[in-house]
Formats: sequence, C-alpha cells, structure tokens
Amino acid sequence: MSKEKDVVVNLSKKHPQTGEPATAGHTFVIGSLGNKKDWYEIDTEELNTLTDADLQHRLFEKLHARKPH
Repeated sequence: MSKEKDVVVNLSKKHPQTGEPATAGHTFVIGSLGNKKDWYEIDTEELNTLTDADLQHRLFEKLHARKPH
C-alpha cells in the first residue's frame, strides 16, 4: 500500500505540462507516486515555510484521492 513518504517531490519554475514560466513569486510542486503524477502551484514564500513531509502529504492527498463509499 502506498504511503505519503513514497511520493517523489520535485520543484520547478516551469509549468509541468506547457513549460510556461511560473508567475512571479510562485513555484510548481510536482509529485509522482508510482505511475501517477500531479502538481500544484504555490507561493514561494509559503513554500519556504513547509517541510518535505508537508509537500509529500499534500501531493499524496491529490494523487491518492479516495472516493466516498
């Protein structure tokens, strides 16, 4: 079973799909879990206050979204 610590996190100043540069003061946080990939844009100042575990947690929730029963 996948765990948050299994998420591989990368940071980029370019959009992961289009290659467009991020808006000023923003960074793209890109994550992969197995063959699943997702990303989100974050304010760079906020990014500086987060740990790797925080980023893994956010991406894990996006990548491993559970559907309600």
